[in-house]
Amino acid sequence: MITSTFGGHAQTLPELWTKPLHAASRLASQHCEQWAAETISRDPAADDHAVAAAKRLIDCLNATRVGLISEIDSWVEQVVRAPDEGPLHTETIGSVIDRLAIAWIRWRRFSEAAEMDLRDVDPSLALQQFTELTEAYDALVLDIHEGRRRIPRWRTLKSYRGPR
Repeated sequence: MITSTFGGHAQTLPELWTKPLHAASRLASQHCEQWAAETISRDPAADDHAVAAAKRLIDCLNATRVGLISEIDSWVEQVVRAPDEGPLHTETIGSVIDRLAIAWIRWRRFSEAAEMDLRDVDPSLALQQFTELTEAYDALVLDIHEGRRRIPRWRTLKSYRGPR
């Protein structure tokens, strides 16, 4: 359900799911834009102005990304009845969805590059990582639902705001 939103193919679901699915979709878009900006910032032929603009865009995208992760985590706290006991998972649900979006973008970009013979990349490893992370996410959700695992209630500490 979450990963289907990355490509803009979200299923029709109850309104309750609108917020996290919309945020997940926007995370994938953010990572796609960030991939492009990072490509510019690493281009040895790019002029300094283009690199500086790309770095500023990356900071802006990261600020939005952090907000989207917080939106998902706030939704989880309001809607999901997570157990108070049990082993603590290392990340929030929003952080895991963020990593899923990154893995999806990586797989898609590597697949596109391989199809166009632009570079010597093997998208199968990226697909394997994405698939494994998807399976781990599904197992985590099931563990939380069945009371076998709890999730942290963290808040982002890093700020991407500029000087005041």
